[in-house]
Amino acid sequence: MFLMTAHLRVLAARGDTLVHLDYTENPEVPFIDVPVGDSDRTICSGPLAGFELAHWGWGVALRKNGVYACAEPHREELQVDRTAVYLWEIFAPVSEDGARALVGRFRSPETELDRFRQRVAELTAQGKPVKIQLGCGPNPQPGFLNLDVDLMAPSFAVRYPDEYFLFRYADTPWGIPDNSVDYIFHEDFIEHISQIQQIQILAEALRVLKPGGYHRVNTPDLVAAMKRHSDFARGLAGVYTGELHWGHIAMFSPMSLKEMAEMVGYRAVVFTTRNCGVSPHAVPDIRPLDDRDPITGNIYADLLK
Repeated sequence: MFLMTAHLRVLAARGDTLVHLDYTENPEVPFIDVPVGDSDRTICSGPLAGFELAHWGWGVALRKNGVYACAEPHREELQVDRTAVYLWEIFAPVSEDGARALVGRFRSPETELDRFRQRVAELTAQGKPVKIQLGCGPNPQPGFLNLDVDLMAPSFAVRYPDEYFLFRYADTPWGIPDNSVDYIFHEDFIEHISQIQQIQILAEALRVLKPGGYHRVNTPDLVAAMKRHSDFARGLAGVYTGELHWGHIAMFSPMSLKEMAEMVGYRAVVFTTRNCGVSPHAVPDIRPLDDRDPITGNIYADLLK
């Protein structure tokens, strides 16, 4: 099995250096073939000797001496200094044929958008519920149409090709009918996009939801983060900026989320707790992990059309 990164690249060895390269454009490079079992294991030979394969969601993480390898978006060489697993530290075992198929499939966002539209139409014609997860990252849900902009779950994409799509859904009209979707949810996604994009997402989700449908939002709480980490008596120097490290561009408080949702046109905003979504289509919440308080660290809100 090859190990594919979120950037449609595959791990290879260039001398003693670990790199991630486009499989279809570098056929002469020796790509790393790794046997991946059901449990964590330490690799004993080859370019990845000494690394432990730690299973993580739909993929694996490469751990050695207590730190993780990372395939950053704009660097070919792997970094091996990460203390926690996040998006770029997750690798997916895929076959050689699977790697080639994924690279070819996801190079055309227009094709992906067309596939998404066709799948919505198929589910509707079959009388099946249309459930969408936005920004699924490494945690796509079987039975949902999982949307993302980077390939965080290649193994899932190979196994469930009709449930995984890559296109710019935050600023691209989805092109599916009004009132055609039964449920929409996302977790630790909406804080990564701009305020205008947030409004666009809320509006497009409202347009496509069926009346009485829910749009569940699980997102870090700005007020909780600031109260926990800031010392405002120190002025600017005391303001917590750690959220920027995670790419959190525009965060919500419960009241700001409610105000924005009502502005867009949602009938009601129901604040809940973890794993307590009010829709019959709700699934357990994965976020947050141990990076924030599981009770007060995130906002859990069900927006009703």
